[in-house]
Amino acid sequence: MSIFSPLPDNAPPGDHSRRRGTLCLLLALAATQVTVLLFLNLLPLWKKIVLLEGAVYVLAATLFGAVLAVIPVITALGWLLALWYGVESVFMPRKRRTPTIDIFIVGAGLIAWFLPALGFLGKTVKDLLTGQVHFAHPAKKYLLEVDPIAYWQGIGFQLFAAGLLAWLAWLYWRGKLRRKSGE
Repeated sequence: MSIFSPLPDNAPPGDHSRRRGTLCLLLALAATQVTVLLFLNLLPLWKKIVLLEGAVYVLAATLFGAVLAVIPVITALGWLLALWYGVESVFMPRKRRTPTIDIFIVGAGLIAWFLPALGFLGKTVKDLLTGQVHFAHPAKKYLLEVDPIAYWQGIGFQLFAAGLLAWLAWLYWRGKLRRKSGE
């Protein structure tokens, strides 16, 4: 049975979700290749567009910019949806069990859901060790020796963000990890 052939109407919901996840994964892989090729060949492609004139130049430059903006978004959405549908399929009834793939999918899902919280926590530890908190937007750097109140507020903000993101991830996973896959 092909991945592109439709599932029967009586197929379990986990099979439908796994199919959606697989299709999103194929989309993500294809879009990743296009994105990489596009950005590796950015300068040669732009040099060809610059040689054009008038309305053709405007149309080509607009289309090129739109492709540069849209393809990475499609790539990211493809990966996120593949992971989302994959995780959902593990915890839904399915016709056939795949324990090895399920472990990989759940592991990738746990990493993806908790990674933002771990990122904030890691940055907080780094900032505590260096004695400075740096925010990119707006560009601010707070040193413990110069401005301890702003420094500790920055540390507190990062801890709050890490806690909030970890709590949201835990809310999603708490019900899933208590039951077995495919139930």
